[in-house]
Amino acid sequence: MPFLGLFIAVVCLFTFFRKRSNRSQENVTDRFWKRESIANNTRLQDLSGLPYITIPFDKFPIGMYENDLLKNYENTLQTLSGQKIVNFGTQTNTDLKITYGTASLPALTEYEQNFTTLCQTLTAYAGQLFELGHTDDARTILEYGISIGSDLSQNYLLLAKIYQSSGENGRIRELLASAEQLDSLMKRSIVEKLTAMLPEDTANTPVQ
Repeated sequence: MPFLGLFIAVVCLFTFFRKRSNRSQENVTDRFWKRESIANNTRLQDLSGLPYITIPFDKFPIGMYENDLLKNYENTLQTLSGQKIVNFGTQTNTDLKITYGTASLPALTEYEQNFTTLCQTLTAYAGQLFELGHTDDARTILEYGISIGSDLSQNYLLLAKIYQSSGENGRIRELLASAEQLDSLMKRSIVEKLTAMLPEDTANTPVQ
C-alpha cells in the first residue's frame, strides 16, 4: 500500500511538471508570434545611421609581402570595403524586423553576412602573417577583429598566443574579460582556453 501511494504521488508530480512545461512552451510560442506580428507590420526605417564598419587599410600590411594566400585575403578585404558591413550581435531576424522594418531584412542579412566574412578573413589573414613570421602585423589585425566584435575562437587564441610569447599576461586577461562578455556557443571554450594560458597565480586575478 505505501508503494502504491508513492507511485500515485510520483505520477501526480510528473503530470504537474509536464503541464507546467507545456504552459511555459505555449507562452514562449505566443510571445514569439506576437513579436513576429509586430515585426511584419513595422515600416521600412532609415538605415543610414547603422554602425557601419570601415576596414582600416592604413594599419594593415596591404601589398607588403609576396605571398599568394596573403594576396587572396587582401583582395577579399578590398572587395568587402566596397560593401556595407554591420555587426548585429545577437539580434534575431525578428529583432531586426521590429527595429528596421520587414523590407529591410534582406539588406540587413547581407550586411551581417559581410561581417561574418570579414571576421573569417581577418583571422585567416592574421594566421598566415603569423606563420610567415610577421607577428606584429598579425597582432594588429587580430586586435582589430576583437575591437569590432569578432567571436571566432581562433581570433582570441592566436592573439593570446602572441601576448603569451611576449609575456603580456595583462593583455591575455583583457582578452579573457572580453570573451566573458560574448553571447556565443564558443564562449565557454574560449574562456577555458584563455584561462589555461595564464599563470596559475594570476588566472583568478580580476581585471582592473
